[in-house]
Order: sequence, then C-alpha cells, then structure tokens
Amino acid sequence: MSYSSVVIAVGASAVLLLVGCGSGPSKSQAFEAIQSQVKEEGSCILPVDILSHVKMQHSTKGICVPKEGAGKARACIDALVAAGVTHRMPDAYMLGWPDEVATASLTDIPAYERKPRSQIYSTCVDLVGELREGRFTCADARADKVVKVTATDDTHADVRYDREVKLRPTTAAIDAACGAITRPPGDATVAFVKGSSGWTLASAAGAGGDGGSP
Repeated sequence: MSYSSVVIAVGASAVLLLVGCGSGPSKSQAFEAIQSQVKEEGSCILPVDILSHVKMQHSTKGICVPKEGAGKARACIDALVAAGVTHRMPDAYMLGWPDEVATASLTDIPAYERKPRSQIYSTCVDLVGELREGRFTCADARADKVVKVTATDDTHADVRYDREVKLRPTTAAIDAACGAITRPPGDATVAFVKGSSGWTLASAAGAGGDGGSP
C-alpha cells in the first residue's frame, strides 16, 4: 500500500493552458504542467501498530508513550526525535495533567486521582505536521516522466507519471526502530480537464488520495 499526496498550485498567472488533441494532452505538455504546478511530497507512514500504542494529546499538540507495554513505540518515537522529525516536550509539559484529565471536572476526576504525564508516560513529543496520522516527510521527490495519458471522455484525462524518490539518510534508522513504514510511491496520477482554452490540471487532482500504484 502506498501513499502519495500532491498539492496543485493554481493561480491566475500560474495556470498553464495546454492545447492538445481530443485524446488528452500530449505527454510533453502534461509533464510541463506537472513540473510547474504539482508540489511533490515524499511522506512515509508509521505502522498502525505504533499508532495504536501511543496517546494523542490533541488539545496540547503532543504524542505520548505509555510507560507500560509500549517498548516498541518508545523506540520508534526516539528514532523520530533523533532524525529531527519531532522533538521532546519540555519538563513543564510532563508535569501537567493529560488533556483528558485537565478538561474534566473535579466531580468526574477528583484531584487525588489526577496524575501528571510524567507518572503515566515515559516520553511525550510535539505533534508536528501530519504526525497525528502517522505521516512524516522521509524523502525528496520530483516528477520524472509521463508514462501514460488516458482520456476518460472528450474533456477529461488521467495522466500517470513516474516519480524519482530519494529517501533521506535517517529513514533507514526509523524503519528499523518502527517496523515496516510505508514509503512514498514511485508514481502518481493527476487529472486534466479540457476547457475553451485547452487542457489544464484539475485543481483537486490527487489531493488527499493515493496517487500511486498499490
């Protein structure tokens, strides 16, 4: 299973209009549009097993690892910190109550039952970027070449292209500590639409989807 996220930057001065035939834009025209308008992202995804053993602190933007039964999750979080993906929360954060306790009334959780994070969790780190979903940047990617243009009708076409993905040096250590992380795909697919002025990238093409091959 692969994950690919591409962001289309479309502005009045940046939209590249493509004049192509009824079978879709040419490969060269499509590639030029992809290079100029698609922001390639190289995101890896942590295993579900890791995410199920950490505690999200949504209000205070933290991820905490329980002291008991989460040894592998602790090793994984330590590897992310060592790689610079995130950083440890300060001591003051660990002395505070967990989010679910801090927001509860004293009737629901009496003061004598409340414990600071330091007594519950072995470590807490900053909930940066898309780490909430287990995603973090692990590679640099760029479009390499268009491999196929498929016209779905007279005004719509899907363009599949290969991506050159270069994993960062720290990815191997994260993979070893966390288990088999999902790497960025080597290809992606974006949608084109034909208007009165020619073929253009669809503004929502690939956004939030799985642009690569399974």
